[in-house]
Amino acid sequence: MCLLLWFRFNLSFTTLKVMHKTCQGKENVMGDNYFLLTNLLSEDERKVITSIASHIERGEKRVGIQQIASENFLSTTSIVKMCKRLGFDGYSELYYHLSRQLASSEEKKPKDLKSLIDNYDDTLITRFCALLMERRSGKVFTTGEGFSNIVGTYIMHRLAICGFKAFNNVHFYDYMVFQEARHGTMRDEAAVMFAISQSGETEPVLNDVRHAKQHGHKIVTFTRRGDSTLAQLSDLVFVIDGAKQTLAGSLPNPFFGYVILTFENLMARYFDQNESV
Repeated sequence: MCLLLWFRFNLSFTTLKVMHKTCQGKENVMGDNYFLLTNLLSEDERKVITSIASHIERGEKRVGIQQIASENFLSTTSIVKMCKRLGFDGYSELYYHLSRQLASSEEKKPKDLKSLIDNYDDTLITRFCALLMERRSGKVFTTGEGFSNIVGTYIMHRLAICGFKAFNNVHFYDYMVFQEARHGTMRDEAAVMFAISQSGETEPVLNDVRHAKQHGHKIVTFTRRGDSTLAQLSDLVFVIDGAKQTLAGSLPNPFFGYVILTFENLMARYFDQNESV
């Protein structure tokens, strides 16, 4: 989302300095405290701030007050009064404050797929979306151990909310037992299994994947190792944070968080593509 849209959407959360009048009528400067402005801004003031933000977003050199006034059919005097009403010394201080706000929001933008997936390729994303579409009416299972199981459970619930028939690895074995009891064997079907494993060598996960593949399930894997056994068994492999192989307990381990971010971005792509069909 571009910065301008972000700014318009979050205008109620944009913090600007304001000055209060106390009950005695004395001016009480709140220093570096900030307050929400939704109910304080007039329509003209909103237009001015949005206009300034637009220029900042486009990377233009500092735009003067005369240009902002002309664009919004206002006088420079009214803009200066607006700045002072909001607690700024003048237009320059307001402009500087907005520049810092927007620069900060840019730094906090969430990671995109190219920065999250080490083996990123456009065809990989296309294949993921096509696979979910192809097996939309089938079942989706997740498998993982330890923290990977927690991530798998998150993926399961997220898919269920999106209308998929999603189950975790416990249900996978219950389902196999049910199928064998009902039909004498587990029938092949158009299902998908999401497998999560940092090392790609977690034996219970490998067992789940092997069972699933025997019955025609497609395997989508999130792992740190693209050369792992799990990756070789999978139909789609997303290598996440593969440059950092250490699992030392004293070091930050972003793998699990990155898997969730990657999955959310993938689902966004999936829905975008479906809406355009």
